[in-house]
Amino acid sequence: MIVLENKRIRLELSEETGAVCALRDAFAGIDYITGSAGCDAFRLETDDGFSGAFASFSYSLEPSEPGGKRAHLVWQTGNAITVSAEIWLAAGEGGLQFRCSADNGSPVRLLSLEYPVLPDFGTITDEGLDDYVAHSFATGVKVRNPLKHFETGGKGLRFMPYPESFSGASMQFFTYYGLNRCGIYFAAVDGDGHPKWLNFYKNDNGLLEASFIHGCQDMGPGKGVYPPYAIVVEPTEGRDWYEAADRYRGWAEKQKWCAKGPLAERPETAAYEWLYKDMGVATFGINAGSDRTAWLKAYHETIGTGMFHVLGPDWTNAPQTFYKGFPGGFDDWFPTRFNEANLAYIKEAGDKFAPFEFDYLYHFEGADGDLGRAAAQKFPDLKKSIDGYKFPFLCPAHPYAHDFHVRRDAELQRVNDVDAIYYDISANNILKICMDDSHGHPVGAGRLIEEAYRQNYADTKIAMASAAGRYVPMGTEMMNETMLGLIDYYQARAGGQPAAPLELWPIRELLKSGDAELIPMFAYVYQEYGAVRMDGWGKLVEEIGQLYFFTVARTYLWGGLYELNYEYSPMEALNGGLENAPEEHYYPFEARGYAFSERRAAYLGAYAKLRVGAANKYWAYGRMLRPLEFETSRIRMDWFHYNHGKETPEYNNAGELEVDAVIHSAWTYKGESTGLFFANVSEQAQKVKTKLATYLPGADRVQGSVTVRLFGAGEHAEQLDIAAASSGELEFDIPARCAAMIELTV
Repeated sequence: MIVLENKRIRLELSEETGAVCALRDAFAGIDYITGSAGCDAFRLETDDGFSGAFASFSYSLEPSEPGGKRAHLVWQTGNAITVSAEIWLAAGEGGLQFRCSADNGSPVRLLSLEYPVLPDFGTITDEGLDDYVAHSFATGVKVRNPLKHFETGGKGLRFMPYPESFSGASMQFFTYYGLNRCGIYFAAVDGDGHPKWLNFYKNDNGLLEASFIHGCQDMGPGKGVYPPYAIVVEPTEGRDWYEAADRYRGWAEKQKWCAKGPLAERPETAAYEWLYKDMGVATFGINAGSDRTAWLKAYHETIGTGMFHVLGPDWTNAPQTFYKGFPGGFDDWFPTRFNEANLAYIKEAGDKFAPFEFDYLYHFEGADGDLGRAAAQKFPDLKKSIDGYKFPFLCPAHPYAHDFHVRRDAELQRVNDVDAIYYDISANNILKICMDDSHGHPVGAGRLIEEAYRQNYADTKIAMASAAGRYVPMGTEMMNETMLGLIDYYQARAGGQPAAPLELWPIRELLKSGDAELIPMFAYVYQEYGAVRMDGWGKLVEEIGQLYFFTVARTYLWGGLYELNYEYSPMEALNGGLENAPEEHYYPFEARGYAFSERRAAYLGAYAKLRVGAANKYWAYGRMLRPLEFETSRIRMDWFHYNHGKETPEYNNAGELEVDAVIHSAWTYKGESTGLFFANVSEQAQKVKTKLATYLPGADRVQGSVTVRLFGAGEHAEQLDIAAASSGELEFDIPARCAAMIELTV
């Protein structure tokens, strides 16, 4: 047995295969992996698929400074490929680091290398009842008792689909833990955006497996795989997912994508502060080419704050739709076909707008088709994703794609003076692989594709700013950490699940049962760095169900803008009249006739006013903190999901979800003050009782002031002083469907 051991961690590897056999946390007295047999030590991916086969294995052990231990592992395959790995275990209580590479002396083409492979995790707590995996898939998800709920070859976190970022993950870490007992933190220490897959799933042994797949940057005979970063595997205390996120944030803030610093400290933000200070609500998909002023006016007047409208795709010269095509080259985009009445009202109301673009989808039979075909992105047959990638894409590394991207949007800015720009199906959800080396990149490319997206965005930003004479915010579908500093806002839908599409789709059934839940992992790590999240996927109609009240509150308390969405279904019926006609839309939706609800608009308006008012410095500019602990009742809320493609299984899906009656989040602003938010989403008053000790280190009394403000649905609620708070305890009642903001200053 090959053994690496310090005071806390013991790792055992097979002397015959180099595979991980055991992993123990001595402090917790837990064997995460024990007696594992028959599992791969590594897996090489070729055009024939994955294989862990090898012809010979050798190893050596040596001390490493200061006081740790290092193992060198070498596997020779039968076709002249050498896989090498090094494992470091720090002295004392430190964790493990893994590095790997594959030298290819064969005519075989390598696509990826999977290492480390940590197989056969069992439960941590009794029957797994308090076991969780928290993963940065989409922007954060937590699954209870994954050994029970994951399925071999089915539900799990491997080869995840959209959003593609890091195979569905917006960040490069995850954690498996037994709540308040112990756990493991897994992360890639990669500040350059190399392609990778972060896997945690049930393997063929019926147990849980963690692994990392590293993409090949240059695929071809004789080309190897050389990831220039380490994978860290470290013990935790099991203090929920925040413990792992704190550890990751300590590393992430030092990376180049955070180099601009927190948004609140950037001197140039005044040029585009409207996005952060003035916008209380977002809409998405309202027709750009047809008169929708009646709805724009109804929304603005009932919600009562500035609104950010990402208008639908139906503004281009050639059709840009969800079902019958999109533009090709420049002449397919111009002249534009915006409805001038919409733009005039948006400007008059003080609202802002961005046009929707499929910026890397390209109609190769349209304008400049020959140029587009030469720049077409070519995907591998084995995509390690359930997404088929059947759309025709431009490769961002091709010079034509870059020049077209910059020219198109600079012209759009010049002729239509847009407030912002939005890109759908773009850098955050396209597989960053291209197999066509005629574009000037190697086969595969990986990180070079990532860098090309960044360069195209950066140059387009400069060109649009030059045309506008001001900064023009840029947004994308979904978000990846590597795009921070370039992307100012993004559209997400996970916050509306299960009454929403796309993100977290592979574990949708677990979301519906409550065994999986969205967590604000990305916001917790990165919110203060300035990417505004639009989320919710809502409508102002009664028919979507009571979960609306929960989703609105949670979206805001987690720092986002609630999004009213009109992509796959009609707008609300106004004043007893008709809704917008499907023949004027870019997707052939079914008529509904659901009436506009002023009651729901007023509820949304209360949170929108809080967003642009008292809570703005926290939700727009603040740093998310670990929340306080308190008891709250659970309630069941119904939901109905019809705003989706008619061909999907989610269309017209309905159900009930059990949620907390009171939602809570905690924020700090520049370390000067703390904002604690509690939202009662139920129809009855709720009592909150908690201790403030978390935010009073070394003291049992509040040294500054405490104020509590209640915000009702469309009403100015009273301000209350809570004397008990001075003793470090907090107790108060929240009326039905109201939010309370508690501010601590020192």
